[in-house]
Amino acid sequence: MSAARRGQFTRGNGLDRLTRALVEGAVAVLPPRGPVLEIGSRQVQNLAFADLRPLFPGLKFVGCDMHAGPGVDRIERLEALSFPDGWAGTVLCLNVLEHAWEVDKGIREIHRVTAPGGMALVSTVFNLDIHAYPDDYWRFTPQALLRLMGGFETVLYGWQGHDKSPRLVFAWGLRERRPDAGHLADTWRREILAHWHEQPSLWQRIGAGVGGALFGKRYFRNIRHWWDLTVRAGRAGESG
Repeated sequence: MSAARRGQFTRGNGLDRLTRALVEGAVAVLPPRGPVLEIGSRQVQNLAFADLRPLFPGLKFVGCDMHAGPGVDRIERLEALSFPDGWAGTVLCLNVLEHAWEVDKGIREIHRVTAPGGMALVSTVFNLDIHAYPDDYWRFTPQALLRLMGGFETVLYGWQGHDKSPRLVFAWGLRERRPDAGHLADTWRREILAHWHEQPSLWQRIGAGVGGALFGKRYFRNIRHWWDLTVRAGRAGESG
C-alpha cells in the first residue's frame, strides 16, 4: 500500500492531500496575491498533487528548500531568507517548522517577507512518527502555533483529528485586520472539506473499530476522528 493510501505524509515538506486542501481552501476564500513563496518546496516522491503552482495561475511562484530537487527554484534556509522585506504576497510553509531548529527566527522571517495585506499559511504535523528531512525536532499544539503567529494582524488556526492528539496543526496569518475573521474561519473550514477527499482505507477503519473495542478508543484516534476538522479565529499572540 502506498504512503498516500495510508494517509501518511509523502513529500520532503510533508505535503499530503489534506495539506494541499488547506491551500486550495484558502485561495477559494481570499484571492491570493503574488509573488508566491513556498518554503520547503522539494517534492521528494514527485507526486502530482504535491505541486502547488497550478493553484496560483498568473502569479510569480518561487519554490525554495534547503536542498535542490523537483519543485525547487532557490536554495534557502527558513531562518535566514534572502528575500527583501515584504517581497511575497503569499507565503506557504507547509509541514516544515518541525524540521527547523530556530523556530522563532523562522516565524519572524515568514512575517518579514510577507507583504502588508498579504497572507502566510503554515502547517505542521503533531501526531506523526519522527521523520528526518533532514532532522525532526518539534511538535506544536494549536495554541503554540497561534502564539508563534503573533506578528500577524489576523490569525485563523486549527487542527485535524482528535483535539488531544491532532494529526495536523495549521494557521493562516493575514497582514491586515479582518473584523470578519470568524466568518472567514467557518468558510475556510467548509472549503477545506470540499477539497479534501483522502480517507483511511477500509481495513484501517475496521481495525480501528475492532481495536478500539478491545484496547480502548484512545489508541485509534487518528482513524476514528479522521474527519474532525476544527478552524477558529484567534487573536495572534494569545492562546486560543
